[in-house]
Amino acid sequence: MSEWITKYTCGSCKYYEFEGENSKGYCSWYKAYYYPTDSCRNWEESDSFHSGTAGCFLTTACCEYKGLADDCYELQKMRSFRDEYILKELPDGKNLISDYYKMAPGIVSRIQNSINKEFILKGIYSSVCKIIGMINSGQKERAIKGYKEMVENVKNVLTINNRLKDTELKSYFKLQSRNNT
Repeated sequence: MSEWITKYTCGSCKYYEFEGENSKGYCSWYKAYYYPTDSCRNWEESDSFHSGTAGCFLTTACCEYKGLADDCYELQKMRSFRDEYILKELPDGKNLISDYYKMAPGIVSRIQNSINKEFILKGIYSSVCKIIGMINSGQKERAIKGYKEMVENVKNVLTINNRLKDTELKSYFKLQSRNNT
């Protein structure tokens, strides 16, 4: 987890909408903007801040959308891939994970507030399953590439999701799903 997102700070509070490490996010309790490192006496733990995976949208996608436990197969496999391959074997693994933790809370917040939340989470879960298939078949580099593409696809969808109708969003995820195979 990134050093600057810690328990009892705004960045890990359920009332906080993360906008980035060096940006102020919106606090729905005080109806004002604060930095993720700020704190207050009304802090309540965010659902996405648990098990050392603050803001992990994989956790959100698997646990909330599919109703799976925090220790489900998909999450164990992805965490193992992160800890045993990305962090230990890739020269830039720590930077890759650090970058993920910097952007993930903002992505989670935007997904949770999206009118297309269900479709986005379904697309993420589908991508995660394909990435796990790559990991299981020993295609580690391809899995990393697929994961990076998934993150970019989610960011693109969040950028345009308010302009898309549900049918267009479904088509977008079908197209992205075909491109990742």
